[in-house]
Amino acid sequence: SKPVRFMVPFAAGGSTDLVARMVGQKMSESLGQPLVIDNRGGGGGIIATELVARAAPDGYTVLFTSSSHWVLPLRQALK
Repeated sequence: SKPVRFMVPFAAGGSTDLVARMVGQKMSESLGQPLVIDNRGGGGGIIATELVARAAPDGYTVLFTSSSHWVLPLRQALK
């Protein structure tokens, strides 16, 4: 009933952003629902991740990230 929001924790134009846009286009066509790419770079991905974690659990906000994103908890623990 509303657009799906893909949160990308990297700047627009990067490889993760480009893949998110390709996947988002196909997903939008498949679902018949608009999909918005929302780039929130900064903080090593933490900014976008926290926004998604705090979003309503309704399935309309999705974190789209790279496989290297799993390193974040380790980096925080080592500080």
